[in-house]
Amino acid sequence: MVAGAALIVMSLLAACGGGAGKTSEARANGTGGTLRIAMSAGNIPFPATPPNEGYEGYRFVGNNVYDGLTHLNVEQAEKIPTPHPGLATSWEISDDKTRWTFKLREGVTFHDGTPFNADAVIFQINRMKDPEFEYYSEADAPRAGNFFRFFKSWKKIDDTTIEITTTQPYAWLLWDLAHTYIPSPTAVKKYGNEDYNAHASGTGPFKIAKYVDGEVMELVANNDYWRGRPKLDKIVLLPQPEPAARMAAVQAGEVDWSEVPSPDALEQLKAEGFQVLLGKYPHGIMPRFNMFRPPFKDNLKLRQALNYALDRKGTAALINDVGYPASQFVYDGHPDFTRDRPGYSYDPAKAKKLLAEAGYKPGELKLKFGYTTGGSGNMFPEPMMQKLQSDFKAIGVDVELAPMEWNTLLTVGIEGLNTKQWSDLDILWSSPAAGMTPTGYAFSFLCERPGGLPNAAGTCDPDIDKNYLAAAATFDEDEQHRYLQKMMDVTLDDAFFLFWMHDLNLRVMSPNVHGYVHPQSWWVDFTRIWVEE
Repeated sequence: MVAGAALIVMSLLAACGGGAGKTSEARANGTGGTLRIAMSAGNIPFPATPPNEGYEGYRFVGNNVYDGLTHLNVEQAEKIPTPHPGLATSWEISDDKTRWTFKLREGVTFHDGTPFNADAVIFQINRMKDPEFEYYSEADAPRAGNFFRFFKSWKKIDDTTIEITTTQPYAWLLWDLAHTYIPSPTAVKKYGNEDYNAHASGTGPFKIAKYVDGEVMELVANNDYWRGRPKLDKIVLLPQPEPAARMAAVQAGEVDWSEVPSPDALEQLKAEGFQVLLGKYPHGIMPRFNMFRPPFKDNLKLRQALNYALDRKGTAALINDVGYPASQFVYDGHPDFTRDRPGYSYDPAKAKKLLAEAGYKPGELKLKFGYTTGGSGNMFPEPMMQKLQSDFKAIGVDVELAPMEWNTLLTVGIEGLNTKQWSDLDILWSSPAAGMTPTGYAFSFLCERPGGLPNAAGTCDPDIDKNYLAAAATFDEDEQHRYLQKMMDVTLDDAFFLFWMHDLNLRVMSPNVHGYVHPQSWWVDFTRIWVEE
């Protein structure tokens, strides 16, 4: 995927050092320390493959404990990261663009001391793709399904070579493989899928030293890591779902890194000497309409009305501008953004007119909106939802707020709004990594999910599928983006989402944290960070 020209904006106090290569030479060469992180997740992510807790699970646990065959270059901040060699050192593609041959890295061992090889890769693919396989993971496979959508067959050639055949010419396999973590087959066989998380073993830069579900995870440096020992000695992960609690923890010196603390406190935190980091990256809040039934099924004008009813600038101001208005699914500057389309703006008069044309008088329509109270990358749901409720009320639409825990909302996304227990929800909160990877669009956009299941929100337009599949089938990146821009046009025309807010990736760090790079990605490189103690 061609990198966008998105501008990285950082607010760093000169006295802080650290961050994006701005340390002194002495600090840049430092090592060691313990990095304590207050996560926005309500629980420690399971060290499964893949982890739970959304992309926060990938960021803090998955990419530290495991490797994929490919690796996103999040060690830089200049462009949207793209796949590079990981556990695979090189690859070749057949003339028909369906058969990929991967050469695997030699001399790599899992944390339990067993060797990484072709058998380990095939073992993990079987765990995700073959329901008849003895160690097939019924819990993990559905969450990883999108990344195996185009797998047709896979086999070992020799100990350091595997072959993967796709169902069609598929240019984005390397993106999928970055999300495909390889666990130790020995550990899985010894403990079984049920108990594996308590004994997780990967090849990544950090090993799990302590794991207490709901309380803490401690990761220690892997001295034998194939890319070189990480600078940090230890990472301590602490789940703290409340923004105010995360802010208090970093101010009290209980943690060194706070994910999205209370936005009202940013000036205070800067004044106290903390590093406050903001930057454009592919992520947004894009709630999904329930398209399985009325009132949104076959009612485009209603979906458009609610999009025009959103006071996005007002929402941004409410959260101290740590997010900004979204007129489309991706931000202006992203390579899939369509510049000739204005998208949706705040126009309550137009919203009222469209509401009437949709068949509703003020006060007639009542909607139930399911949203998470916190969790990975969800910004500040409570004040944002109260603002949305007020915006919709202003055009004559009542909204019942239905709060739920983050993993419950993820479950809704897996099971679908057409299932009995979730069918009463009219709108569902969604916080996609909007354009971080081209494959990431599939879950929200395509008519079907892996396994032939309908889109979880009932979203379906053949033109969206046609353009997505055409983009995936071409190996010309410029052409990929042209198809994806056409797909975005259809999404705007259909108004399948509430195009609401783009995130600015807020995090706050102690001035003692050095070597951090603020990437245009959910993911982070922890191997170059160190803490001055």
